[in-house]
Amino acid sequence: MMLEVLVMYPNRDGMRFDVAYYLKEHADLVTRLLQGYGLNYIRIARGTDAMSPYHAVTCLGLDSLESFESAIEAIGATLFEDIPRFTDVEPLVQVSYVVCEQQVS
Repeated sequence: MMLEVLVMYPNRDGMRFDVAYYLKEHADLVTRLLQGYGLNYIRIARGTDAMSPYHAVTCLGLDSLESFESAIEAIGATLFEDIPRFTDVEPLVQVSYVVCEQQVS
């Protein structure tokens, strides 16, 4: 069953978040390291304003829970060690099974 992992960075006053580094360096690192573990897509969204509950949310689509668990065991430390390079906020991570997906035109 397909998996979607949400990595959510809570918005707070005075937070540090280097968007340029996140979009280029960190997203490239995530993509490069997770490709061998069934990564199907990466989608990054930013809050619309300072009142948004999350400054940024990244959605990662992976083949399965097993592939995600294998990835975290093998390369998770590398991904988490990169976080202080772009933010001082600890992300919240939600791991979910995709139970419905519809394309609307």
